[in-house]
Amino acid sequence: MATTELYTKGACVWVPDPDSVWVSARLLQDFNPGDDQLQLQLSDGRELSYPVTATAELPPLGNPDILEGENDLTALSFLHEPAVLHNLRVRFLDYSSIYTYCGMPDRQWRSDVMFVIQ
Repeated sequence: MATTELYTKGACVWVPDPDSVWVSARLLQDFNPGDDQLQLQLSDGRELSYPVTATAELPPLGNPDILEGENDLTALSFLHEPAVLHNLRVRFLDYSSIYTYCGMPDRQWRSDVMFVIQ
């Protein structure tokens, strides 16, 4: 399956935001190669026409809701900046969990890497 096939109506994406860094949005219609914009509904309910001039400029896809607050970052379907930041935020603010495992060994210390937020 090509990546563009995942950009269907209802799919979650992350769009850059000057205040919040990243904002979650849902696609209001399927994306087809050649389209010059995505029709999105932001998490606050506002609608946005997001310009796309090349497939490489598509916004990062969001993870399924069931993975929200996942303890191990490597379990996320999509591992990119907005996904990691959102997951850490949910774990810290919603679950009061300051530890998040990322499942990757650290070569220098020969141990697993863990994020701690205090």
